[in-house]
Amino acid sequence: MIVCMLLIQMLVYPVNALGSEKSIITVEQAVQTVKDNFSIPENYTQLNTGYNEYNNRATYSLNWHTAEQPGGSFNAEVDAISGEILNISQWNEELKPSFKLPVLSSEDTLKIATDLVAKLIGKHQSEMQLVTDKQQVFLLNNSQPFTYNYRWIRIVNGVPFPENGVNVSVSGEDGRVINYNYNWTQDLIFPVASNIVSPEKARQVFTDTPMLELQYFLPPVMNPQTREPQRILLVYQLTKKYYGGAVDALTGKPVTLNKPVLVYKPANSAGGISASVAVSTASAAKILTTKSAYVVTEPLDNQDTLEDSQQISQSEAVEIVKKMVTIPKNFVLRNSSLNPDWQNPTEQVWDLQWNTESSDTGEQRYLSARVNARTGDLVGFNRSYGSNQDNKSKPLNRKDSQKIADDFLKSTQPERFELVKVESEDFYGGKMPPNIQIFNYVRFVNGIPVSRNGMYLLVDTVAKQVVNYEMNWNNQEFPDSLNALSLNEITERFLKISPLALRYSLIFYPDGQAEIRLVYQPKLDYDMYVPTVLDAKTGDPMDWYGRPQSQWSRAITYLDIQGNYAEKEIGIMGLTGAFGEYGEHFRPEEKITVGSLLRAMLTAEGNYRDRVLSDGEVLEIAEDRGWLAEDVKLESELSREGLFEIMIRFINMEPSAKVKGIYSVPFIDADTINQDSLGYIALAWGLGILKVEENTLHPNQAATRAEAAYALVHAYTVERPVINYMR
Repeated sequence: MIVCMLLIQMLVYPVNALGSEKSIITVEQAVQTVKDNFSIPENYTQLNTGYNEYNNRATYSLNWHTAEQPGGSFNAEVDAISGEILNISQWNEELKPSFKLPVLSSEDTLKIATDLVAKLIGKHQSEMQLVTDKQQVFLLNNSQPFTYNYRWIRIVNGVPFPENGVNVSVSGEDGRVINYNYNWTQDLIFPVASNIVSPEKARQVFTDTPMLELQYFLPPVMNPQTREPQRILLVYQLTKKYYGGAVDALTGKPVTLNKPVLVYKPANSAGGISASVAVSTASAAKILTTKSAYVVTEPLDNQDTLEDSQQISQSEAVEIVKKMVTIPKNFVLRNSSLNPDWQNPTEQVWDLQWNTESSDTGEQRYLSARVNARTGDLVGFNRSYGSNQDNKSKPLNRKDSQKIADDFLKSTQPERFELVKVESEDFYGGKMPPNIQIFNYVRFVNGIPVSRNGMYLLVDTVAKQVVNYEMNWNNQEFPDSLNALSLNEITERFLKISPLALRYSLIFYPDGQAEIRLVYQPKLDYDMYVPTVLDAKTGDPMDWYGRPQSQWSRAITYLDIQGNYAEKEIGIMGLTGAFGEYGEHFRPEEKITVGSLLRAMLTAEGNYRDRVLSDGEVLEIAEDRGWLAEDVKLESELSREGLFEIMIRFINMEPSAKVKGIYSVPFIDADTINQDSLGYIALAWGLGILKVEENTLHPNQAATRAEAAYALVHAYTVERPVINYMR
């Protein structure tokens, strides 16, 4: 069927439509290459193909999928010139009623991944190095297979080049390759690693530049629905200009890595402006693009009456916008809604959207605006109408454009304008399109810059007006900077955690050109949690969520479990980061507490990793899910009987456990079992959750941490109905 589909496709679309003059292999050859190296499920009978050209590369995209339920797909990309497989990924929609213990070990799956790399890109195998991801964290759930991930990075002249290499993900259940991604850039010129400055010299440059800066840091709000206030932390982190913390190894000068690139094209709407920005993580600038077609709804009358009398009404919000932004007469308010501010969940904003009723050209123009419902601040607007493409007026230069931006802020935010500074760096290297200029104004508190606070404006240099404006301004109290560590002290701590190491780095410039630089850069260890943020008063590393190192989600390899009967199960729990109270020591014979078990259950499923739950929250979640039948204290020790009761509730089988008169167990001390617990214990025994030595249960004996880990892992393997918890 697939061959027939391909033949029909080739008849309907000639070769130069599916490929181009650059391509050497045909799409049929690309399909066969994938099938020769990967097993595609037999029921994936539908195949879609495509041809793409980007970054001077021609590729075929191949997608196999099934119309049957449950759905699934197998996707691949093949280089149309070399015939190399660049990436594959497969996914199926089937939700199994239980988690499957991995049949294969990490050693087994590493061999599968290594053999695949040797088969597909053996010519480069000697040029790569396997690196360990210390932060690979697993989840115990039934959504996808238990997967091991491996990464090889390219080595040139004995120096790492992490931008190139290969990633492979292998299922621990059956050894299937779930993901494969190969990235290898040809024709790069690598500077020779000779006559380079010494590590000591690079360290001195890093310190003298300086590359670290005292800032107020606002970590992302992971769950806006919690309505928790935005946290404000005083930290040191790498500056935006030297975000990579790199020193050129040949010249000994600091390097600005990953400069953003601006891509501009006119919008479809008349005179519209649309822009997209590819930026580094550090770049605060952002472009908001809004579609010109909205769902048309009449404003609701009852939106003028709010329960909170301190909030402004919809009509008041509209008047605020009209005072600050000119709204054409033919614009009609089509949509309005009151929503939590995603940046400040404790605040609410009015989202207002206008557009033209009709247009002779068939193109609709629009304006959207956002007003803080409590303070009445205009926090953002975006309009599609700016300079007409036929307008022959000479564009303003950057200096005159900034005056328009300054004047706008002086009129709309006069007090706040005194508290911001426009970024002096032109991160786009003067390569912006002539008809727009972008300005980012950073907020300062106590003379300290505030991350993700300030104002952003886009000026149409032909129409001579602001067409896009966004403000993020936190209204909470900021901590003082007393007792903050000095810059020298924090630099010493930072470089002790992440010492400078030699590597090649690929730098993209605004004109689209790329260059390989040999640099000294903080050693990242290819760790997902790079400590680029340090607490300003303690010097302790933090992640991008503002969590200290002790709270990072990380896989744990326990050092004290060898030879234990539950060694495999404890090891699996370690891969999820659960039971990590004692770091790399599990303490298998220690008595388990209610709190330790419940927190391990929540950690293993992968939820709530953005924060540390309070004791009250842990108890509330456990009660909501029916894990607890009575009030307990988290510090209480669990009996073996109590442990198995929680496990049976966890797998949603408590109604069966409560049935009287049908259960018996083969234990010598069966008569010591509480009759109300007999059903729970019998089910736990029959389902493999309970492990008993010498046929004696000791139901009232305190359960150990090893027993808890064994029981929890095997409880996950029990087939049961899938329940989507609300919390």
